[in-house]
Amino acid sequence: MARRRFAAAAFGLCLALGPAAGQAADTVTIGFTAALSGDYAAYGVNMKKGVDLAVETLNKKGGVTYKVEAVDDRAEAREGVLIAQRFCSDQAVNVVMGYSVSSIALAAMPVYNDCKLPVLASAVTSPALSNSSPYFHRNVLTDAVQGAMMGTYAVKSLGLKKIYVLHQQDDYGIGVSKAFSDAAVKEGATIAGTEAYLLGDKDFRTLLTKVRAAKPDAIFVGGFYTETAAIAKQARQLGIKVQFLSTDGALNEALMKLGGNAVENMVIYGMFDPSIKTPSTADFLTAYQATYKEEPSAWAALGYDATMTLGAAVDLASKSGGVTREAINTAFSQLKDVPGVTGPTTFEPSGDRSGSLYFLTVKNGKFVLAPAQM
Repeated sequence: MARRRFAAAAFGLCLALGPAAGQAADTVTIGFTAALSGDYAAYGVNMKKGVDLAVETLNKKGGVTYKVEAVDDRAEAREGVLIAQRFCSDQAVNVVMGYSVSSIALAAMPVYNDCKLPVLASAVTSPALSNSSPYFHRNVLTDAVQGAMMGTYAVKSLGLKKIYVLHQQDDYGIGVSKAFSDAAVKEGATIAGTEAYLLGDKDFRTLLTKVRAAKPDAIFVGGFYTETAAIAKQARQLGIKVQFLSTDGALNEALMKLGGNAVENMVIYGMFDPSIKTPSTADFLTAYQATYKEEPSAWAALGYDATMTLGAAVDLASKSGGVTREAINTAFSQLKDVPGVTGPTTFEPSGDRSGSLYFLTVKNGKFVLAPAQM
């Protein structure tokens, strides 16, 4: 099926992932941080599974040895800053990966910038992170790109005309919802209303009463899977039977576990889903299922690709004279179209990634490819 692509090609320069011939073996330590406990742990836990699988793959090649030092930031900005200080002061840490909440990464980036420690994040999408530091890169698309694509898709492909927007009150929710709304209006839709909620909220009936009175034909939820599932369940209880739309923040198996039948037919987007099998994903799917006895999420795939991209950067740094923090960071900017299961990775000068999206829907409690793609 056709996909709108922001990268020039599906495959480009393929860099070897081991050290250059004759290069002495080094150890590359990845400082991994994300929410590994609490309501939003699914992002961090799944990313780490992808990182660990890629580390195992890279280590089997011999030469450079990779290891992971993981720390739980509990989705708290204060913890994020303390962890950044810890990684900066540990000279064994060559690169930082992970991050499941944009606000945590935003709080930590000044620390990393000061100590010149490169960051390659996989689940933080706030546009505020673009150009935030020459040491920041991410292999996930920004909210501005993803939200706009979803807004266009909602109107042009799904035919929606009157949409109510609910979003979590943070950088992620505000950014993705604004991009969605702007694109939907541009395509001719009406935004019936916009309301914010806080992460951790449990009761959405007051907001949903306003939604019901507006009589939209769809509700877009700019938020994570926990609140999105609760909103969908409470909406159904109030008799609201409209099309639900959400974001990559809801792209997690926990959405169905928490939302049950209420999230059936919800449409979301993401950069990967195991139901979409291609030649470039076959080995990853087989290895992941053999290791974890489950199908990988988009966050696992992004974590895997980020680590394999690090492998390419380390190889390039090795050829240039040595694997240091600065050399890895320089190599990130030089890589082009590194193959991956979420598509090729190329970083723009802003630190953002070029890439593409799939549109998915919930059918019988599973994510499947939506009938219409852009």
